[in-house]
Amino acid sequence: MTKNAQARSEDLSAILAVVDHGSVSAAARALGLNHATILRRIADFETRTGVRMFDKTTRGYQISPDRGAVIAAMRDAMQGLRDVNRLLETARPDLAAGIRLTTTDTLAQFILPQVLPDLIRAIEAPVEVMVDNAHVDFARMQAHLTVRPAMTLPSELSALPAGFIRFAVYGHSNDQTWLGLTGPLARTSAAGWVAQQAEETRAYGDSFLALAAMAVAGMGRTVLPAYVGAAQPGLRCLSVPDEIPQVPVWVGSHADFGRSRQVLQARKVLSAALSVHPDLT
Repeated sequence: MTKNAQARSEDLSAILAVVDHGSVSAAARALGLNHATILRRIADFETRTGVRMFDKTTRGYQISPDRGAVIAAMRDAMQGLRDVNRLLETARPDLAAGIRLTTTDTLAQFILPQVLPDLIRAIEAPVEVMVDNAHVDFARMQAHLTVRPAMTLPSELSALPAGFIRFAVYGHSNDQTWLGLTGPLARTSAAGWVAQQAEETRAYGDSFLALAAMAVAGMGRTVLPAYVGAAQPGLRCLSVPDEIPQVPVWVGSHADFGRSRQVLQARKVLSAALSVHPDLT
């Protein structure tokens, strides 16, 4: 392969994001880039290599059917690069630049601000909080730590317990229609319970913050974490269904970060602080 025909990692990530997320717009959101940047990287790759990866159709960018082997090789290449980067980072005894922490939008807004100052003082380094309601892929080096509600954890994650999230139904007393849960929330037990109760679902949301705002606006009743619903002006707790189990909250890190003093200390400090937080006990 000539120098001009070489594949660059940023181009590969753009192409794979479009394949995985189904559209250029969704890929841009997933990578934190704008629409034009994704299109430029795809065009650069196709121009430089002379290989067209996508067919432009009325439904958007569709991967050419004969490019399966190339896509598989791209995934292998990107995974290899992530593995190298993770091993290089975990080889360092300290993370001088700070710790990247991923969590959900509700935990980031209602719970973590009360404990992060103590964490920053304990590790003597900055903390970067990244909000993502989908489960983080630690193999992609998106974060050193996660504070995440989950019934089960992936095998590569080492975690400490940090309390439980309780759920309740919130709305105005005259709300008879329901707001359903979609996106990452659709896989939760709360979503299944709502689907069984709702005779009419007026709208859906993939974020408890969005659902809370919709409920405040009078669009219907919905299930929310108790600490979210109780903070919404004008909403009432209409019921506390026993059928919706409490969800454990974990402070976890990739097993490879077990050698990092800062990550281990941060995990311990966060778990201890969250386990006595009144909204998680």
